Amino acid sequence: MHKSCLTTSACVLAFALLLPAYGAPHNSTPVHWYASWTASPWNGGGLPPTMFGPSVEAVANQTIRQTITLSRGGSDVRVRLSNEYGKTAMRIGAASLGYSKGGKMVRVPLTFSGASTINVLAGAPIVSDPVAVALPDGAKLEISVFFPERAPMATIHLLGEQESVISGPGNYVLADAMPGAQPFEFREKMGTGRSYPSRYALCEVDVAGPAPIRTVVAFGDSITDGMGSTVNADRRWPDYLSRRIVAAKLKLSVVNQGIGGNQVLAGGMGDSALSRFDRDALALPGVSTIVLMEGINDIGFSGGMIPGITRPDIIPAEEIIQGYRQLIARAHARGVKVIGATMTPFEGSPAYTKEKEAVRAAANAWIRSSGAFDAVVDFDATTRDPQNPLKLRPEFNGGDWIHLNDAGYEAMAAAIDLSKL
Repeated sequence: MHKSCLTTSACVLAFALLLPAYGAPHNSTPVHWYASWTASPWNGGGLPPTMFGPSVEAVANQTIRQTITLSRGGSDVRVRLSNEYGKTAMRIGAASLGYSKGGKMVRVPLTFSGASTINVLAGAPIVSDPVAVALPDGAKLEISVFFPERAPMATIHLLGEQESVISGPGNYVLADAMPGAQPFEFREKMGTGRSYPSRYALCEVDVAGPAPIRTVVAFGDSITDGMGSTVNADRRWPDYLSRRIVAAKLKLSVVNQGIGGNQVLAGGMGDSALSRFDRDALALPGVSTIVLMEGINDIGFSGGMIPGITRPDIIPAEEIIQGYRQLIARAHARGVKVIGATMTPFEGSPAYTKEKEAVRAAANAWIRSSGAFDAVVDFDATTRDPQNPLKLRPEFNGGDWIHLNDAGYEAMAAAIDLSKL
């Protein structure tokens, strides 16, 4: 053999011998990642300006602190932030994770690819480096992010249902006090003028542990998002479902990917279900089952409910069903189960007409009888008034005869057969 060949062979062999040393994982104990909290990102700048407005138009040299509740705990945690609807880069100057230990809040810095600061490019998300910290099921965390430069309220989640606060000028990610703090919320510009605690940039928290845990995704609209539930109390139906699962000692987590006003087919209040399904459901770590409850806004908004914005005709049930079939096919292609949920009653709400009710009834009949879903949960049967099946039970009415209250959401969660998850 030629001398150069011998030299080359020796180098290759030496390199191969070195590979185990340099290629070995930092932690030899395998960990399994699963989503434990989510809030689907959507375009704050795309909201109808006559309907909603943020409490602040942008953050600049300020810290925002957001409280979240995990479904399941574990040994490691990472945070996903998003600038997916931003038009310019979003600068993160510092970030931290706060958790309770011994009755006190402990705050640890978050890093991103080893750095404490990072530019989040327009249209992109980022994921923090994992933090090794033991967290119990149902742990409450505080995620704090300092924005040194002006960042418009582009990527948001309207119905946060938990408190978010923005500080006065300064970096307070490692401080307990937030001088000059004010709530971050979106406010109605019409109707009741109600305010909604909202999210900014924060869209996912993943947890890892030594044992595999499968992720159940509650995918839907404002009824899944918890409209009408008690703020800061974790009383949306996915919250109740998560607590049922923990009590049953099942190896499942539950995350909430509801968006208020969301539709299967059309965008507007968030990207349509068909548009966001891969990002908000199929791409989540550990996803195994999706509980799908969408369609009432396709029905309610049709017929020109918002002149010039919504379709003038009443949507046929066949169009919504075709959307369901597409979502099921995409989930099944990834080996993910889909549980179909019937739409709850809405007579008495501003969106109701007899023609729209006929569409809801036809779509619900298909959900129950088609066999297209892997399982069905009949939220309609659970929540309807026996004396008037077109309306919610009075004790479940959240105030507008379409959204539910805490008792209604608890009943919805109780109707789900855990063995089907």
